Amino acid sequence: MIEIEGFVIVPPLSKWDEKHKDEIIGLLAYSSFGKTPTEAWRRHIHPSQYQDDADLSIKIQRWHDMGYRVKTAKLVINND
Repeated sequence: MIEIEGFVIVPPLSKWDEKHKDEIIGLLAYSSFGKTPTEAWRRHIHPSQYQDDADLSIKIQRWHDMGYRVKTAKLVINND
């Protein structure tokens, strides 16, 4: 088994969504997995939506203001 430590971006959840929290986070966060918080944000935002590092920080702040957060994550690869 191979384990890779990293980060993902998770969305804000409403009270209605709380009962499906694991499903929602699992579906939405996996595409943002990165080795660093910045890499996770870049994957979440998509390269076409930022031009340089200054622009990236503005985009991250906008997503953060909407309630999105960076969380630690672990990718497990079954090596059998």
